[in-house]
Amino acid sequence: MRSSLGRVALVLVAALTLAGIAAAGTPVPVVKITSPKSGSAVSLKKTPYLAIAGTATFAPTTAQTTTFYLRRDGCGTANDNPHLSINTGTDAGDGCGLVVNGVTGLGGDADQAAFIDFPASDGTPAALDGTRSIDGVIALTGGQVGLAEVDVDLSALVGGQAVDLGSTTSTATLDPTATSTPVPFSIPANSSLDGSDIQALDLRVHIHGPNVYSGFMALSGASYLDLPTYAASTHQSVSITVDGQSTYPARLSGSTWSVAIPTPTPTGKHSISAQATQGYTTSAQTVITINVTK
Repeated sequence: MRSSLGRVALVLVAALTLAGIAAAGTPVPVVKITSPKSGSAVSLKKTPYLAIAGTATFAPTTAQTTTFYLRRDGCGTANDNPHLSINTGTDAGDGCGLVVNGVTGLGGDADQAAFIDFPASDGTPAALDGTRSIDGVIALTGGQVGLAEVDVDLSALVGGQAVDLGSTTSTATLDPTATSTPVPFSIPANSSLDGSDIQALDLRVHIHGPNVYSGFMALSGASYLDLPTYAASTHQSVSITVDGQSTYPARLSGSTWSVAIPTPTPTGKHSISAQATQGYTTSAQTVITINVTK
């Protein structure tokens, strides 16, 4: 199943406000200028290009897994609010159906002819590890008689653009003796998206198949999505700004950085500031002043 990517921009347009905001608990980068020293005198004639260097500390980018639970505050009301959350608990919408016509003979197809979107309410921004598969479980409850097919489609906002992270269909024989039947799913890894900084996330679920009264979702921690992530963004940079106007990208090498810029003119005092960025997290500026002479 492939749904329109435009849905993410519609369902999650508010997530665009996340730009520039650090994910909760993510350490802010720290940047320092080690050369030249603040207050140094620089001869414009002898030094047409000024070498600037320093250090930068970024949050570790350790591989991890972020679990998003499917949650729902009610069933078919103004307070329904299906969403994804990194926090779990008891859901008032546990056992909600996706359809109104959930009965069919075992030779037919109970299809609610609809889907439901679960946009993430927290847990973003997040840095995607595209080298691992995206796994999860949609747990079904109800009469649990027959066969169920579960379509899932996962989309995201990356750089303000809608991106399809993948889709898949899983099938399970329902167990009428159990409280719920877990239906595992797996979306293959996509290395081309490795390191993508996700601004927002949306999981679309569609349940159908030859079953009787079984198109209902078990929540309260039973249905979830395991998203492979990095502990912090892999996108790291340092930029230098002169007199609050001209900006230059620095070259990073481990925890150090350097850049050569035209020596500021005219003669007199000039300010040089450095700022480090990691994903959507930006450090405070470090500022020095130099005195340019003839």
